[in-house]
Amino acid sequence: MDGFDDKEEVYQVCEGKYINKATSSLKHDGLSNDLNRKKNRFTCRQKVSLAILAAADFICFCSMSIMSPFYPAIATKKGMTDTMSGLVFGFYALVMFLSSPVIGKVLPKVGAKNIFIYGLFVSGTSSIIFGLLDKIESYTPFVILSFLIRGMEALGSSAYSTASYVLIINIFPDHAGAVRGLLETFVGLGLSAGPAVGGVLFTVGGFGLSFYVVGVATILIAFLNIYLLANPEKNDLEKSGSLLNLLKLPSVLITCLIIIISSMTSSFLEPTLEPHLRKFNLTPSQVGLMFLFLTASYGIFSPIIGWLTDKLNNYSWLMTSSLLCSSVVLLFLGPSPIFSQIKDSIWLNIVVLIALGILIAMSLMPTYQYILDSSMENGFHECLGTHSVIAGLWSSVYSLGEVVGPVLGGVLMQHFGFPTLSTTFAIINFVAGVITLIYFRSKRSKSIEKVPNKKGEDNVVFYLEATSTPVVEDISICSRL
Repeated sequence: MDGFDDKEEVYQVCEGKYINKATSSLKHDGLSNDLNRKKNRFTCRQKVSLAILAAADFICFCSMSIMSPFYPAIATKKGMTDTMSGLVFGFYALVMFLSSPVIGKVLPKVGAKNIFIYGLFVSGTSSIIFGLLDKIESYTPFVILSFLIRGMEALGSSAYSTASYVLIINIFPDHAGAVRGLLETFVGLGLSAGPAVGGVLFTVGGFGLSFYVVGVATILIAFLNIYLLANPEKNDLEKSGSLLNLLKLPSVLITCLIIIISSMTSSFLEPTLEPHLRKFNLTPSQVGLMFLFLTASYGIFSPIIGWLTDKLNNYSWLMTSSLLCSSVVLLFLGPSPIFSQIKDSIWLNIVVLIALGILIAMSLMPTYQYILDSSMENGFHECLGTHSVIAGLWSSVYSLGEVVGPVLGGVLMQHFGFPTLSTTFAIINFVAGVITLIYFRSKRSKSIEKVPNKKGEDNVVFYLEATSTPVVEDISICSRL
């Protein structure tokens, strides 16, 4: 390669990406302006959009958990079994799992903002209608309508949650990880406040009041979004890769595994923690406080992890280390039969739940960005279609974990007890951690190889994840990537 100068050719390595700083079309002034732009604070429009998105996340996730303190008791009076009542809760996540990829695929045609608003309207309306179920005395109509209305509410939730990931990327392109982490705080607050708000409103006004309040608030937020939510800056409908092509990438499959395991770990406690704590004779409010330790620590640390994801070039270690640490922490929740000499106590459970919330935030927060980065590295175009497919996939696999976690937890709890249950999930996290560790290390070692060409110079060999065949690029071509 004529004119090659080691002093001028500087290459920056970041997960297999090379930038030729000497021949790049970006000038020094352009780079400085770009860096300054990224350091700028949010615009007024972005601040308003952030407030609206935060309010939507809080109220909508509050509606997901608001029925947990009283619906099982009402359902029992109607003749439903505990298993059937639990299926109503699980059906919500199942609908989200099935619908999220479909919504992600149609989102570019309808628009992220429109999908977000439509989802809020459907969710709010369904919540209001659900509040009328206690008027039904017959068993069969009560069961059918419980599943049907709950499913419609989940469909609305799937729409706005999928669209919200696309809106974050487009409205906050320079702070996506930090904003996503901040919004996860409001998700945690909504899930934490839901049972408490539901219990108070049920005491004051009966079964329907909590659903009416949440439903009206959701619809009101939907109206506010019409006028206050910023329109996405990127509306490029350029053809993007399909969901099937995305799933062919090993890095995407590994990340989906991390999402599922993390979701399972956070949700298996929903039907099992309260029975485990009965030996301490806690009141319902005290049990709710124990759940709060988990969700609060998750919500508090999510913005921090999101900020780290934005700042770090290599953040895969966050996901791997969190899975391995979770496997250790879970052994103390029970405690595991391995630690039979350790006596179970309230304080031990509190410490474990706080640590578990932090570790779940570490494993979940980088996953969306990692799927996005992997798709960009493997030929996907950065457009609304790609973001939509990724958002749909993320919501779907997370919901799958929310389905499997409580079901597997309930079965293991019933047949083997809580210590064995927590040990099983510790093993699951450990195996997933080892798999991800091996993959990420092998990816880093194989992402770049240099081989001599006919001129005695180096070529760069990129191993694209979609195929096992290396693609050889001349270093001058690499400099333009």
